[in-house]
Amino acid sequence: MLNIAEILTIIVGFLLALVFIDGIRRSIRIKKNKLKVTLTPVTKNKIEEENELEIKTVKKLINEEELLNDDPELPKEVPILNNHTLIIFNLSSEDLDCFSYSSINKKLFSYKYFFEDKGIFTLRDNDGKILFSLLNSKKPGSFLNGVTTSTIALVLDPSNTPKVVESFDLMFSLAKSFSEKFSCNLLDENRNPLTKQMLEHMRNKSQEYQRQHLADVS
Repeated sequence: MLNIAEILTIIVGFLLALVFIDGIRRSIRIKKNKLKVTLTPVTKNKIEEENELEIKTVKKLINEEELLNDDPELPKEVPILNNHTLIIFNLSSEDLDCFSYSSINKKLFSYKYFFEDKGIFTLRDNDGKILFSLLNSKKPGSFLNGVTTSTIALVLDPSNTPKVVESFDLMFSLAKSFSEKFSCNLLDENRNPLTKQMLEHMRNKSQEYQRQHLADVS
């Protein structure tokens, strides 16, 4: 049977053990608090802001005066409409490496196109005039240096071509063909699924630009 001294020793040892365990728990809690950081949730809008090109950047990329063409004989386009907006089709794939210079180059073999020094494709008519452009929807907007992307944009600038309706029809035909060949989604300029109503609205807008151009010429 334990005597009083042994009992006291056991009690003191038990209390010391509790104190030791409590100290370890406090130490762990303090370390966790020091390691905590405030994480800002990355929303879809934030991702889009970081990855997607702004309209002003797109305009700069497709501006005829900004492009350095290999062929000096190609005519320079003169802006006709003072107030205009771009007409845009977006293509988006779940495959992050879906679009590249090589893959797009192969699909455009039956079209008259140029790959500009700025790393974007321009589709042209028989006279060498730009109809519309094809570019990377994510920064930096080009396909230089082996860049690949999951999203591209087909962009028509009404101020760069008098053949607005013809350009629009060809651009939609190419966008639809790309969506089938690359198994990707065809979207409108706001990156929403392209509906029949939106397509009609976009074509009507191209017709209005065409009429405005004819009125300015006459």
